[in-house]
Amino acid sequence: MKSDSVKLIPLGGVGEFGANATILQTPQTSILIDFGLMFPPDQRQPGVEYYVIDPDQLLLDFPDLSAVFVTHGHEDHIGGLPFLLEKKDLPVYTMPYTAGLIRHRMDKNGLKAHLIEVKLNEPVQHFDIEVEFIGVTHSIVQATALLLRSHGVSIVHSGDFKVDALPGDDYPFQSERLRTLGEEGVDLLIVDSTNANKSGFCPSDYDIVETLEEQIQKAPGRVFFTTFSSHIPRLRKLKGIAERTGRKIALLGRSFVRHYVNSLDTRYLSHAQDTFISVEESRKFRDSELIYVVTGSQGERNSALSRIVKERFQSVQMKASDTVILSSKAIPGNERIVALLISEMENRGVKVISGNEFHVHTSGHGYREDSAYMLSLVRPKCVIPIHGEFSHLLSHFNWLKRMITADQSVMLMQNGDIMRISPSGVKLSGQMESRMLPIDGNQDLPIPQSVLRERKDMMYSGTVIISANTGRKPSDNHLEVRTFGMVEINPGFVANALRRALIGLLRDPHCDGDMILRRAKQWLKGEFFGRPLVQILFNGQFIDGENGHGLSD
Repeated sequence: MKSDSVKLIPLGGVGEFGANATILQTPQTSILIDFGLMFPPDQRQPGVEYYVIDPDQLLLDFPDLSAVFVTHGHEDHIGGLPFLLEKKDLPVYTMPYTAGLIRHRMDKNGLKAHLIEVKLNEPVQHFDIEVEFIGVTHSIVQATALLLRSHGVSIVHSGDFKVDALPGDDYPFQSERLRTLGEEGVDLLIVDSTNANKSGFCPSDYDIVETLEEQIQKAPGRVFFTTFSSHIPRLRKLKGIAERTGRKIALLGRSFVRHYVNSLDTRYLSHAQDTFISVEESRKFRDSELIYVVTGSQGERNSALSRIVKERFQSVQMKASDTVILSSKAIPGNERIVALLISEMENRGVKVISGNEFHVHTSGHGYREDSAYMLSLVRPKCVIPIHGEFSHLLSHFNWLKRMITADQSVMLMQNGDIMRISPSGVKLSGQMESRMLPIDGNQDLPIPQSVLRERKDMMYSGTVIISANTGRKPSDNHLEVRTFGMVEINPGFVANALRRALIGLLRDPHCDGDMILRRAKQWLKGEFFGRPLVQILFNGQFIDGENGHGLSD
């Protein structure tokens, strides 16, 4: 690497939602900005709860990786850290609230993290990189942008942000600090693109308070309120509404409780015994005096809201007199699940209030004017849109081209692109692979590709199990075939036909499990039965249907 240049390499979150991670590489070291998870974009990967960037590949590509700097505590920015920090003990620099969330995630995985809590506007010197955390507003406590300086280069990473003059927390959007940086000179601005296809400014979170209070005041019975569990700023506003309308708040759902406890630990919230009560205590109050804050804004199967609606929550049952407020937006891919949950509630006479008809939710990501305001403050030589599907990036890119001045430029990047930055300018200088690792939802463990293929075969084509034994005499030979999850004209047709096709192989003195496996797959494909998962038990030895080799019992 040239001594007067640094490299910027987005590994995730550019061309997709989630798995946000960016490498900054200098002559002395490499650091990572965020390391999040990504939820599957579709349901065609059975058992995959989420993806993270492959930490083994990351450490192979960047053996000099020496630290992680985290902008905020959403899962798409911190969710991959346990898998990385298990491989290499790295210091993690972040704000106190985010540190608490990371600590909980590491504890859950039986791991410890070297967490270094920082303060706004107090630069951290790490090798030849200086990093400053700058306050921005978002839908979580203590969200930040980053200023990165190294070898005469200044980079501003916006993080996830919106411009909210009235955020209602202790970490407002630090426009004056960003303006000062713009006056000093910034080489590159990396900016959030999530809502950059929407015109105007993103509404303030305070804009929804009046509607929320009006709907809660009118509700005849209990109110079930759901939003993203990390949205503690909105919970604080709800606390004020509850106090003004004479209601108590009970939290239902582990993730809400976790964020609430973290907000108490970091002194963002103070426990109000007169307002927050337990579920057990809620039984002492009239329905018109209660607000249940519940997880389940995305229709998650095991969330508190879903379990209550489906009568799987023992201590709380839903009534026709209840009101449900969905103070959230269904993220892409969850729209149908949320719609079905709403329909089920309405069929039972429950009043459902959502952002489709009422102003009860606003995004944590800025619109075009938020982006324009950031651009006007920072005044970078070059700007790059990140965070979003390619369509979001392209829309933002085309709009930014119309906004920049003659001495500015805008560039479009994708995951794996290598950008070289020096005081004389920026340029793309190559591409590298960024590989994703699927994680099993039940055990929080990586899923091997062979297991994924087996699961897909089972899901789409079913399973065939073949048990074969050979003896010294032909009469000792035995072969049994069983099928599961296969579509057949007559029950047992496939098993009987496949058995007839395979039984002759047992007379071959060279017959083994691999031979039976190959012949079974050929027959199934030739007879148009697709690619079911085929498992062989040959003379007491299991034959791996994916790789075709024996595994002793």
